[in-house]
Amino acid sequence: MTRILRIPIGRGYALPVSFRGLFGLGEPAPPPLRLGRAVGSVRSEALASVLGPGTVAHPGFEQRAEAQGIDLSLLWTAHGEDGQLEAAALLVPHPGRSALLMATAPTDHGNAASVGRLVDFVLAEASHLPDVRLIQALSAPSEALRSRAWTAGGLRHLASLDYMERPLRDAAPAQAPCPDGISLRPWHQSERGVLEELLARTYVETLDCPGLAEMRTTSDILEGHLAAGEHDPDLWTLAFRDGRTVGALLLAPSHATDSVEVVYLGLAPEARGRGLGRALMLHGLGLVQQRPERVMALAVDQRNTPAVALYARLGFRTVRRREAFVAQPSLYRAPAASVK
Repeated sequence: MTRILRIPIGRGYALPVSFRGLFGLGEPAPPPLRLGRAVGSVRSEALASVLGPGTVAHPGFEQRAEAQGIDLSLLWTAHGEDGQLEAAALLVPHPGRSALLMATAPTDHGNAASVGRLVDFVLAEASHLPDVRLIQALSAPSEALRSRAWTAGGLRHLASLDYMERPLRDAAPAQAPCPDGISLRPWHQSERGVLEELLARTYVETLDCPGLAEMRTTSDILEGHLAAGEHDPDLWTLAFRDGRTVGALLLAPSHATDSVEVVYLGLAPEARGRGLGRALMLHGLGLVQQRPERVMALAVDQRNTPAVALYARLGFRTVRRREAFVAQPSLYRAPAASVK
């Protein structure tokens, strides 16, 4: 533990100085790490460190990963001077030039610092991946060390997310009439430009993960939405007023999670506060009422209190919470050496 002294500098004020710093000793240097891509026999150990030994040992794991588009070569490791694996990190790219970052769960503060140094290295390496413009990472509220590693590595906290679900077998609330002058109809794939223009307007003064949309183009964002679950254009609804789009509800079934996901619900500024969000959600519940999936699921920024309240009134309940972190690898430079 670093001992802290407080040096008086005036009435009621004191300057905190570490004991080592006071005598010019400085803070102890972090232990050296060998950072680089996981190759050869190291890969299995690194994957087990990130995903868990049971997942990696399961027969056919690598074939399933490849079938799901997971590139297991996007795996990096940090080894100590003794050659022991200190941390590993895996990037899982998604359509829309984003990627999920997964890493070893830190065991203590020292190990969290090692994971953070590896994350910093991975972000720099990812600056050369043309299909990755945005990196995202998650941690549970109880995983303080994991969150510490994300921020130490250069990711910034974006939002605290509520993951909410509603059973599809529950009776849907009565349909709400659309606000005056609003009409709903399915989106057609030929209207890509129309939807991109609407998405850009829905991000204006949004309460849901503000700033996230600025990190990617609307084209990339739409590609990500199209790749969510099993795309069914009949489950994508646009709201119009006077021939112009003012809202969208995008739903996607997922056989893997036995759910219908609310991929996106967004309203243009001029359409907010008029009951259109509720009308769109009730319309969506009606569309999927007879589907075989178990639940409708969504994720929402806890700060978006109007949306959280709307979902709760419609029968959604929070099933878990996550802390979301993001980074743009283009802001990093590739490391000059593999040792820090």
